[in-house]
Amino acid sequence: MAWIRFIAASLVALIATHSTPLYAQCDQCSGNCGAFCDSDSSCDRLGGCDSLYGNGERCSCGLCEQCFGGDHMLGDWGGLRSCLAEHGVVADIRATQFYQGVTSGGNNETFRYGGKLDYNLTFLGEPLGLNEGFTLLLHAETRFGEATLRDAVGLAPSNANMLMPNLEHETAITGFQVLQACSEDWAITFGKINALDLFNTIYPQTGRGIDRFMNASSFLPLTIATTIPLSFNGAGVLKLNERRIQGGLLVYDSNNISTTTGLSELFDNGANIAGLWRFFTNLGGQPGSHLFMGTYGTGTFNSLDPNGWAFVPGDGLVVPNAEGSWSATYILEQQLWADRCDKNRNIGLFSQWGLADPETSPYQWCMNVSLDAQGLVRSRPQDRMGAAYFYSGLSSDLKALASPLIPLDDVQGGELYYNAAITPWCFLTTDLQFVEPANERNDTATVLGMRLSIDL
Repeated sequence: MAWIRFIAASLVALIATHSTPLYAQCDQCSGNCGAFCDSDSSCDRLGGCDSLYGNGERCSCGLCEQCFGGDHMLGDWGGLRSCLAEHGVVADIRATQFYQGVTSGGNNETFRYGGKLDYNLTFLGEPLGLNEGFTLLLHAETRFGEATLRDAVGLAPSNANMLMPNLEHETAITGFQVLQACSEDWAITFGKINALDLFNTIYPQTGRGIDRFMNASSFLPLTIATTIPLSFNGAGVLKLNERRIQGGLLVYDSNNISTTTGLSELFDNGANIAGLWRFFTNLGGQPGSHLFMGTYGTGTFNSLDPNGWAFVPGDGLVVPNAEGSWSATYILEQQLWADRCDKNRNIGLFSQWGLADPETSPYQWCMNVSLDAQGLVRSRPQDRMGAAYFYSGLSSDLKALASPLIPLDDVQGGELYYNAAITPWCFLTTDLQFVEPANERNDTATVLGMRLSIDL
């Protein structure tokens, strides 16, 4: 039955992927969108649809989006959304549903259905009568249903977004972060910080597991699992460069507080510190960057409790605690190609390399590399696709401790996805993963998934 449901969903995705998006088919735009297109334009080296006049105008029709409520399914909420925005409150709600399963190998061959509601509210100081440059980011999440996180490979989470707030049916505020700009180049921040949101702010192309890759190993350096919780209380300073985060220094609590305020246990296990610096580059006219980050925790840690990021096999294992933990990370991003008339059509390279303390982290080192593209198909400018490979070298200490019960080996795998824009506010993703599990007794896990995201 699971296979029948998945095949039916795959057919829907196939039709959506290889046809013109619905929002480009509305009657108001019929016969108009192609009027200004020149497939021979020198602006597009891949033969895309660009302006006939070569002046950088996109071949699009604004009326098409109006047919489907613009960028949100419920439009302007009867005027409420724009009214809130005028008064300094920007509201975005996204509903994401997952149907994902292990078709072979792994821990358990089964399909599961689950989903998330993400409520993002941004409060802007000046319209609210507060300080200029003040911003409050509030992120609440509702998790429902089930996920394949334990069914596939625990040390390579197959659905990163379903890690939050926890593995139960739960609604919680996972982020309550204040930012105060001191100048164009500097800002201070404090509050409850959502790690996935922070990472997505630095690298929007990662997508938090709801837009692009689903497996955490494909877009996150999991060597930070011990020293950066999923959600934490902290404060720090940020260096900005043209509104992008270039550097920062954070001091924060070591506890994962996705579903609590964390105030009652604040710094009861020492303090963590993270520092990063990012060098922006321009290679052949294409932007890129190189980021270097280090973390250190002063508390007591062990490799079986990586702050909710992963699930280490081996019930009954007794692992000794150790004082202090650290990690070091390098991240490369490089745009390889962009349409000169539409920068949203592009191909990018992304790669991460990390080291961690083998005494306190399940990962001794890790790497991933991915290619991500948007708008490569001429008739589908909003579609995205990507391919990734990852390798996670497990801690030699953990392997030795687990060997009497479970023979552990390094984890590696690959992921492919295609994200099809059905409307400006509805996206359907087909995702395929192959993962060599840590447990040597398990076969290679093949994970198939469908993801439907709707901006309400």
